Amino acid sequence: MVNIRLMEKKDINDVMDELLRLKRLNSEFDFALKVSSGNENEIINRLNKIIDDREDHIILVAEDDNKIVGILISDILFRIYYDPKYEVRIREFYVMPEYRGKDIGKMLINKLRDIAQKKDIKMMTSEFPSLNLIAINFYKNMGFKELIKIYSKIE
Repeated sequence: MVNIRLMEKKDINDVMDELLRLKRLNSEFDFALKVSSGNENEIINRLNKIIDDREDHIILVAEDDNKIVGILISDILFRIYYDPKYEVRIREFYVMPEYRGKDIGKMLINKLRDIAQKKDIKMMTSEFPSLNLIAINFYKNMGFKELIKIYSKIE
């Protein structure tokens, strides 16, 4: 049975592996998302920082039989110009291929929603590569709508 819980320091190496898998998948959508190599220590340091900062981040893992099979990393953002004033933005979201189609993604989103509601955060957003049709369909099925576009140029 899959358990959704807050990430702990003991999960860092497994989460880093899944993050790198996610980023390699993202690189298939656009050359601007090319994965850099040799930065594992920086990733570990970053994960340690965001685990320690529970005020501005919510990090969840899906665990099955002591194996991390999904991750969700989100930031809590203050929206000074808008209402609602706070949003939780999903920055990293990945479920291992063999666990897809088993509602683990929905379970992660629902757990994030529950935690956000306890913090009185009513808005949830997600960012992902614009050509990722799987993500687009997933979020639309979860009731999300398109909100903003970001364009890039690399010279």
